[in-house]
Amino acid sequence: MTVLNSGQARRLPLPLFLAALLLIALNLRVGIVVIGPLANGMGEELALSGGALGLLTTLPLLCFGALSIFSPRFAERWGLETVLLTALWLLFLGLVLRLFGSYFWLLAGTVLLGTAIAVMNVLIPSLVRGRFPHKVAALTALYSVTMTLGAASAAGMAVPVRDAFGGDWRYPLAGCALVALAGAIGWCFMLPYRTPAASGKAPSLGLWRNPRAWVFSVFFGLQSLLYYSLTAWLATVFVDAGMSEARAGELLTLFNLSGMPANFCAPLLFIRMRNRRLAMVLLHVPLLISVPALMIAPTSQPVLWVVLLGLGQGSMISTGLTLIALRGADARAAAGLSGLCQSVGYLLAALGPVTLGLLHDTAGNWRIPLMLLSALLLVQFVAAVLSADGEPIG
Repeated sequence: MTVLNSGQARRLPLPLFLAALLLIALNLRVGIVVIGPLANGMGEELALSGGALGLLTTLPLLCFGALSIFSPRFAERWGLETVLLTALWLLFLGLVLRLFGSYFWLLAGTVLLGTAIAVMNVLIPSLVRGRFPHKVAALTALYSVTMTLGAASAAGMAVPVRDAFGGDWRYPLAGCALVALAGAIGWCFMLPYRTPAASGKAPSLGLWRNPRAWVFSVFFGLQSLLYYSLTAWLATVFVDAGMSEARAGELLTLFNLSGMPANFCAPLLFIRMRNRRLAMVLLHVPLLISVPALMIAPTSQPVLWVVLLGLGQGSMISTGLTLIALRGADARAAAGLSGLCQSVGYLLAALGPVTLGLLHDTAGNWRIPLMLLSALLLVQFVAAVLSADGEPIG
């Protein structure tokens, strides 16, 4: 997370900043989430295994992990707004490439998509902190909600749009490209308000040797692993349990929509509670109930399980982003912690979708993959509670 000197930046009207922030946040998940509801149809048409389909969700996470450390340096050299605008055009290009329809172009477009989102993931908190340093929690909550709204829209619209165009799964992907195009055009209006060169640095060697930083990275990575694994396979879990694709897509939409109030409220609750470890325990309760329940009886109360999954997972990402700002000893330490957590964390998260897909192919059911996910959730819980409070890291 690169930190900018807001006093050196040209004064930016808050309404324009909010519009630009929401446009870019809207694009952070749609191109990834849209694959989940379409996975079965894509797999049948292209003769893809579960592992091959899982790779379409895993590749962006590998890009996140590989590029998160270097993203601040791009902003240092070319300016934050210019880099974010370039990332949006790169995202649009990646989404367009996927419309060619073959597995090769799906992979190529997904790599470009992952590269673009990797840069945006790291630099958006930097932009928020640099422009409006006294509104970090509220703006983080706002763009987390918008990010989730984009994901929910992609999940909910994927199957209806596909079916409206004769079962062609490329049309929902084209819709995602239009969202990216709108974001890129909108961000052109931010160029007159370029900020000066950023001062964030890559994590120092000392930070990489800090055990508490690694514990925090484990928490950040496992909560990401859980989200992207559910994004890739939740709809398929319900389809394999006997539901229609349309109903499974609705439940995936509900999963993302349920995360929206948690996205907004969780960081505010976390900051206000004196005992932050207790706050972290409370935020994990919905996940500790719903993930095992999904494994044991997915169709007994699917709406309840999905709502609890959404509430729990929605809390995790916004709380994790807030913790990055809170736990750094100073601005530079916070920037280094952001690079470490997003790099190590997303590399860990990348293992989730493809591993679950391979386990499903081997076992022929979802019980063993979901058992693994439940075990990883317990590790996440411990790491989160340990990370919630303590001396600043840096």
